[in-house]
Amino acid sequence: MKVEDIRNVGIVGHGSVGKTILAEAMLMSSGIIKRMGFIEEGNTVSDFHGQETERQISISTAMMHCPWLDHKINLIDTPGYLDFFGEVYGAMHVVDTALIVVDAISGIEVGTELVWQYGKEHELSKMFVVNKLDKDDVNFDRVVEDLRNSFGPDVIKVQFPYNPGPDFDAIIDLVRGKLLRFKPNGSGKFTEEDIPADIKDTFDAARLEFMESIIEHDEELMNKYVSDEEISEDEIKKALSHACKHNEIYPVLCTSARTNVGVSRVMDYLVKYGASASDLPDVHGTDVDGNDVTRRCRKDEPVSALIFKTISEPHVGELSFIKVYSGALKIGSDVFNAVTNSTERISTLFLLNGKERKDAPQIECGDMGAIIKLKNSHTNDTLCDKSDPISIQKIAFPKPVIRAALHAVNKGEEDKIGLGLSALHQEDPTFHFHYDGELKQTIISGQGELQLDIVIHRLQGRFNVETEMSEPKIPYRETITRSADYRRRYKKQTGGRGQYGDVHIEVKPRARGEGFEFVNNIVGGVVPTKYIPAVEKGIVQALEEGALTGSKVVDVSVRLFDGSYHNVDSSDMAFQIAGAQAFKECMQKAHAIVLEPIYQLNVKIPEEYMGTVMGDISSRRGKVLGMEIDGKFQVIRAEVPLAELYRYSPMLRSMTQGRGRHERHFGHYEHVPKEVQVKLIAAYAAEREEQH
Repeated sequence: MKVEDIRNVGIVGHGSVGKTILAEAMLMSSGIIKRMGFIEEGNTVSDFHGQETERQISISTAMMHCPWLDHKINLIDTPGYLDFFGEVYGAMHVVDTALIVVDAISGIEVGTELVWQYGKEHELSKMFVVNKLDKDDVNFDRVVEDLRNSFGPDVIKVQFPYNPGPDFDAIIDLVRGKLLRFKPNGSGKFTEEDIPADIKDTFDAARLEFMESIIEHDEELMNKYVSDEEISEDEIKKALSHACKHNEIYPVLCTSARTNVGVSRVMDYLVKYGASASDLPDVHGTDVDGNDVTRRCRKDEPVSALIFKTISEPHVGELSFIKVYSGALKIGSDVFNAVTNSTERISTLFLLNGKERKDAPQIECGDMGAIIKLKNSHTNDTLCDKSDPISIQKIAFPKPVIRAALHAVNKGEEDKIGLGLSALHQEDPTFHFHYDGELKQTIISGQGELQLDIVIHRLQGRFNVETEMSEPKIPYRETITRSADYRRRYKKQTGGRGQYGDVHIEVKPRARGEGFEFVNNIVGGVVPTKYIPAVEKGIVQALEEGALTGSKVVDVSVRLFDGSYHNVDSSDMAFQIAGAQAFKECMQKAHAIVLEPIYQLNVKIPEEYMGTVMGDISSRRGKVLGMEIDGKFQVIRAEVPLAELYRYSPMLRSMTQGRGRHERHFGHYEHVPKEVQVKLIAAYAAEREEQH
């Protein structure tokens, strides 16, 4: 197909607004499926993974396609639950139009704001769909007004419901100037009727507002309008198409996806007014030398394609979702992975409708599809022409906001767990893991508790290993608050050559973050130069285990200023031991304290939850630094100890009915309160006693 005839559409929005059923209704309206599936029945095209049907939520991005008005619409159904928003970021990186679905009752939610912002950053064409207009107590005009207040005056109403509520089956379409009445059989078909007399005044006012919004964005039409010249329907449609494709206007449409009312008209709008890949700016990337390069969405350009999602299918292997930005991917061709610097042979290409795969001989620029069994290519890798390589700008996935420790239930399965975690990270780059040698724990992290819970299920189901999660240890630190000195003479005689090392050191506190400093003040050779590195090495080793909680010691200065040696018995090992023991004694005398990691927290919530969330932050020993208004939401900036943030993500969602979201990053280390330090020291002492 021509690039201009392909529409890549991301169905995005907050959780439970009806995105999956909207996709289902589109497939039904286009004839791809003969009967609509439903979430409760576990038979939708896009939610086919076991955990999705069991939990009745979307977890992974699903790709579908359908024909409409001599065009091809590629649909990407995305999760709305915040734990899986990395999937949304991946999808929105490659689509050309964002179809933002909004609940007719709940209106704008955190997920709505996130997809709007991401779509704005990527200059995507955007349309709003107000869904679930078949519910009681819906207020379409209020939702539209909220959208305008949050996202600007260029959000315009192109439809409104005639009879919202349980009997909803008719829409007033401002472009056609007709009432569209949809058949009750769920087919998505409709008939046109004249505007009823009881709503004629409302229609006229809405139509005038719509016309003026379009004309504002077209200088030629504005001149005609000012001059009282007649403006044709075709001119209005042409101006609307240009404004939508170039991100100047954001139409609001209305549907009940469950009853397939309004959905076919949404598809009309996508085809007639939505952007194709050729309408968007050229794609940017870098060549092998790091220079900026671009690709135009044309068939005669060198091939370039981005892998934006990787999944593992039973009995199939890895399936890579791709968007072709230029040229064409063809079966039997060799392509270059510009990220891993390796070559891949394209053996199979597929077009997808959920889990259904259809062979394709090639996928051309502007289109999407999937490849099976690539050897060394994963999410965010670029496949391109080796003679003209490009690494396309990568998807910026969100950073983790929750962490937990992972343990094997059965000993000896650590290697299998590592392989499993690595494979799951390839599928979901927002899931991270690493072994922390300091804490002696495998730490997993991600976007939420549910995401980590699903990781556990997948490890057991696909890799046959049982694991369990627990609260991770905290990387505490120790430091000193005053100066102290100590002389340590290490002397050992065991027959034959003995061991002798004698050092006198002084320790001083340093400013937070300045780290460790070793100062050599030996004069007169009382400690020979050749042994001084051994003294420092012993002290550095002693830094790994402090005197109070066994934590690393930081921000200290150690001065070696005196000592003695033995011509025969002195050795590197003796001075290393003497240095370590002298430092440990100094720690006892220098009023050591425990430091804890403090994290910077940004919490985005609706205003009505401000008091609850701020009170909770205070209860976690947090400090509120400030607040900012962001549309309908408040953003609280705070500092909270990491020790108090375990399971904060699910707690925040519970406090805000799922509408709160937070980001966190490490800030600094700070002295723990005295009562907390006493508990930490006692716990460490009990742990050591148990080990011995």
